[in-house]
Amino acid sequence: MKLTKKTIKLLCELEYIIGDECYNPNSVNGYTLEEGCSFRYPITYNNKDDKEEKTRWKINDMDAKRINSMRYKFGSNNLYIGSALVKVLNKLEEEYGIDFDKKK
Repeated sequence: MKLTKKTIKLLCELEYIIGDECYNPNSVNGYTLEEGCSFRYPITYNNKDDKEEKTRWKINDMDAKRINSMRYKFGSNNLYIGSALVKVLNKLEEEYGIDFDKKK
């Protein structure tokens, strides 16, 4: 799969959906005292200056060279979500004949 602007935008949107599905059952909301909180997990990536950056927002300035730098940090572990999503899209294209760059 070629990583076009359209595909990179899709990868960033998919990452945002995944990162927004975190939940901690042992946390407490300080305002409502409700136990258990959902939250957006921060994504770490290399910015255009090749410096590590962390955000809880959707990444809007990603390019093909840096897509593999997108990761979730869990202590000393990293889940490279950018490269994982590229593999998922490749598998979907291969198995189902989908072309993610094809215009609607």
